Amino acid sequence: MLLEGYTLPGRVFTVEKNCIACNKCITVCPVDMANQVYRSLDQKRKISVNSKYCISCGACLNVCDHGARDYTDDTERFFLDLTMGETIHLVVAPAAQVNFSNLPRLFGWLKSLGVGNIYDVSLGADISTWAYLKARQEWSLSTVIAQPCPVIVNYCERYEPELLPFLAPVQSPLICLAIYLRLEEKLKGKIAFLSPCIAKTDEIEDPNTGRLVAYNVTFDKLKRKLAEMGVDLSQYPKTGFDGRPPGIGHVYSRPGGLGETVQVTDKNIWMRQVDSVDNAYSYLQEYHNRIEAHLPVPELIDILNCKGGCNFGTGTHQHTSMDEVDYKTNTQKQKKIDELVMETADGPVYGIEEYFDNVLDWKDYRRLYTNHKIENGTFTDEDLDDVYYNLRKNTVEARKINCHACGYGSCKRFAQAIKIGINMPESCIEYERSRLLHDTLTPLLNHAGLEAALEQALWLYQTRQHDDLSILMLDVDDFKMVNDSFGHDVGDEALKAVAKAISRNIGEKASAGRWGGDEFMVILPNTCQEEAEEIAETIKQAVKDSDVLPHGEHFTSSVGVACARDDDTPLAVFQRVDRSLYEAKKHKIPRSRGR
Repeated sequence: MLLEGYTLPGRVFTVEKNCIACNKCITVCPVDMANQVYRSLDQKRKISVNSKYCISCGACLNVCDHGARDYTDDTERFFLDLTMGETIHLVVAPAAQVNFSNLPRLFGWLKSLGVGNIYDVSLGADISTWAYLKARQEWSLSTVIAQPCPVIVNYCERYEPELLPFLAPVQSPLICLAIYLRLEEKLKGKIAFLSPCIAKTDEIEDPNTGRLVAYNVTFDKLKRKLAEMGVDLSQYPKTGFDGRPPGIGHVYSRPGGLGETVQVTDKNIWMRQVDSVDNAYSYLQEYHNRIEAHLPVPELIDILNCKGGCNFGTGTHQHTSMDEVDYKTNTQKQKKIDELVMETADGPVYGIEEYFDNVLDWKDYRRLYTNHKIENGTFTDEDLDDVYYNLRKNTVEARKINCHACGYGSCKRFAQAIKIGINMPESCIEYERSRLLHDTLTPLLNHAGLEAALEQALWLYQTRQHDDLSILMLDVDDFKMVNDSFGHDVGDEALKAVAKAISRNIGEKASAGRWGGDEFMVILPNTCQEEAEEIAETIKQAVKDSDVLPHGEHFTSSVGVACARDDDTPLAVFQRVDRSLYEAKKHKIPRSRGR
C-alpha cells in the first residue's frame, strides 16, 4: 500500500484525492504497465502512474473527468528565474498561433517581464525538413520515421528499440532552431520553449539533444498562470518574432505537416500520415512487422501522438475547431509559398532551402537515439490458471467476458496485470458482483450461492434438460483438531486447499461451494452415481495430498454422494446427501494428536 497522496514520480501524475479508480486511464493508455492500482490509507482504490513505463502520451489527462491526472512542466521555474534576472530567450511552437488569440500582446507581456528575443520554431521545422532531405539523399535512406514528436521517440526507445535505426537522423524543429541560434546567431543566455507538449520536457533533458533548451513552458500551464496573476494582455503592446522569418514550417503542427514541407520539392514521395494514440502505436507495430518480413513500407512516416497534431497537443487544453485551425494554417502556408517558392523548368525552387544550402551543414543537426529497452514491460505471461481461480473464473466463458470495465479490454490482460501485482481482483465488476454469492475465504460459492445453484440444477434435471444430477457433500475430518493443533491460520489454509482440490477435479459445468464451516457441496450435472463416486475419491485423494500442514502432516476428508430424483426438492436432496456424509464419517477411524 502506498502512502496517502503519494504517486510514483514522473511527468504525468495522479492527484489522489480526485481519483475514483474509474479505470478510464487504463483503457486509453497505449502501454501495459504505466497505470498501477493500489489502496490509499482509507482503503479506496486509486490508480497511480509509474514513470518507468509512462511515455507521456497524455491520453489519461484527456479522458479523466475528475481532475485526477495532472503533469509537471517548467512554467514556475521559468518565471522564478526571470525574477532572479536570468537572461532567457523564448522559442515558440507554431501551434501557439492557433492556441492564443492575442499572441503578439502575450509576447509584449513576456518582454515586460524581462524575456529577451522571441523566435518562431517554424524556422527550426524548415531546417529539420531540409536536413532530412539531405540525409535521405546522402545516406540513401529508403524509409524514415519522422520524430518531431517526443512521445513517439519515448515509445521507440523503450518498447520498440528495433525501430531506432529508422527514426529520422535529424533533430526536432525545436532543437534544430536552438542549434541554429547558437551556431549562426551566436545567441547567449538560456532558451525557453513555449510548447504544446508535455513530453517536450523529456526531449530537452535528453543528452542526445545537447540540452540546449532549459525550460518547457506549456500553453496550458501558461494560461493558468495568466489567470492566476489576473493579467490583462490588452494593456501590453503587440510584439512580433525576432530573427529570420520562416518558410512553411508552421504546418508541422498538424497531421501530415512534415510531408507538406517535403512535398514542396518532392511531390512523389510515398508518405504515411498517422496521428492519435489510438492509431500511432498499433501502426508502429505493424510497420515493424512489415520491415521484419521484408515487405514494402512508406518512404516517410509522418507520425504524431496527438489527434489533430501539435495544435491539439497534450499541453494545450485546446477547444478550437479543427476546421478553424486548418483555415488559419492554410492561409499562412499559401502566403509563404507565394513568397518563397518559384517554379522552374527543373522543378520548384524553395528559397529558404537555397539559403540553408549556402549557410548550413546538415550534419550539425544530426540526432542520435539511445536504446532504453524496458525488460518485461509488456504483458506476456500465459500461465494464469491460479489468477483465474482467485477471480472465480473457472470456465472458458467466464474468462472471455471481456466487458472492459477493468480498463484492459480483456479478462486475460486483466489477469496478467493482477499476476504481476499492478492491479487487484476488486477492479473486476464480475468479481464484485459474485461476492454476494461467493465465500469470503475461498473462491467457491457461499451458502446462498449453493442454494441458488442447487435449485437451478434440480430444475434442469427435472425438466429433462440434464440426464443425471449428483450431489457431493464433503467434510474435513477432525477439522477442530487441525485448528487446535496448528492454529486457525493454518486451518484457513487447509480450507483453501480443499477448495482448490475440488475446483481442479470437477468439470466446467459443475458448481461447488462452502456450505458452512468445513463442509463443502459439489453439484454435478449430467453425472451418474458411479461417476460421482469416482470424482469424490479423486477429490479425497487431492485433499490428502495437499501439503499445507506443518511437519509433513496431512489431513483427510469424508464425502457423501446422492443422486437427484424426479420428485426431489432442494431440501430433500440435501438431507439425503447429508445422511450419506454422516454414514461415510461413521466408518472413519478417529484421528488423534496432541499439540
